[in-house]
Amino acid sequence: MTEQRQNRMGVQKMLPLVLSMSLPTIFSMLVQAMYNIVDSFFVSRINESALTAVSLAFPIQNLLIAVGIGTGIGLNSLISRRLGEKRYTEADQAAAHGVLLSLLNYFIFL
Repeated sequence: MTEQRQNRMGVQKMLPLVLSMSLPTIFSMLVQAMYNIVDSFFVSRINESALTAVSLAFPIQNLLIAVGIGTGIGLNSLISRRLGEKRYTEADQAAAHGVLLSLLNYFIFL
């Protein structure tokens, strides 16, 4: 009953693999876009200035999301490399620094 797991990246065809791994990101971006559209619809009922303010906030919101995603991707790469090299202490340190960096970003951009 012991089933050995296989790394999908080494055996699966590229197109289905990329599609299956990108679907959560695509869904997340669609939800964010729908949120922005619905938000704009309701704010536009107030007045034009309110809609302008929301429209100006969207690029800033996207920038903050990009900083968070970029930080996460960079940390993921670093931690994965350290784990692959069997340097577990450095992987733990990178993860701890990632948590601290996330908290720092939270308090700066709050």
